Amino acid sequence: MSVRYLAWNKPRLPTEDELKKQLLKENLKPYFELMERDEASEVHQHRFDEARILVSGKVEFCAEGRSFVLKPGDRVDLVKHTAHTIKNLERGQSVMLCAEKGQSVYVEIY
Repeated sequence: MSVRYLAWNKPRLPTEDELKKQLLKENLKPYFELMERDEASEVHQHRFDEARILVSGKVEFCAEGRSFVLKPGDRVDLVKHTAHTIKNLERGQSVMLCAEKGQSVYVEIY
């Protein structure tokens, strides 16, 4: 499988700081990605492995014929070259922490 989904399993909402620390512990360099209301990406893929954690809002993440609705704290890990889409389901902005695994080449903003 090229996609790993991990649901936030604590009874409280995560803080932005603890989600960022989670990625930093893995020696990743997280950056924020904002998705505006009704924003969606076209099918695309990256030249690097990627980790995404939803900080706030609600997004639909689709890959490998599967669909995941991410809520705050939920995480998706992707192997490079995995085709995927992301759609903001929130009435306002959704915020994600993203990190490239391996060497950073560039940062994509949707």
